[in-house]
Amino acid sequence: ELCEILTPFFDKIFEATLNYDAELLLCGANFDRSITPPDLFAEHITPFIRKQADRCHERGKFLLTHPDGENMGLLEEYVRSGMDVADSICPAPMTKLSLKEVRNVFGDAITIWGGIPSICFLDSSMSEYEFEKYMDEVLESIGNGKHIILGIADTTPPDANFDRVVKAGKIIESFGPVK
Repeated sequence: ELCEILTPFFDKIFEATLNYDAELLLCGANFDRSITPPDLFAEHITPFIRKQADRCHERGKFLLTHPDGENMGLLEEYVRSGMDVADSICPAPMTKLSLKEVRNVFGDAITIWGGIPSICFLDSSMSEYEFEKYMDEVLESIGNGKHIILGIADTTPPDANFDRVVKAGKIIESFGPVK
């Protein structure tokens, strides 16, 4: 009932943002199967995101969402929703899905922004060897590199090893231009 009351107000806010020069608009955040299970998502959130995505696309804009949680069972709904960018995709080992599994479902339909779990940058979570091995797996998972903006999923932890952040940048850069 609250959503029904707030939706007209939100629609006006979204319409106002559509009138600005921004090419990318955010709508929807912190999706996680524990608080937005697939059946609830399909019934209530997919149609809402689809409506906003269609409005963006009519104006030559893109829709970004923030599905940073456990996405098992939700990926197909994200594709059906029409979202263009999934900001802060956080794969295993922080969640159950690998980056490759997410890429396989999204294909060219949704651009992944993130893809490197923040714990990779913590000395307490992985050794240097494990970090480098994980980064090799990331590069193997991204295929031709289209529709992915690699970065630290969600946020860089305060106690991150800054040398690893720099190293990740160099490893990503070594991938070369998108093919």
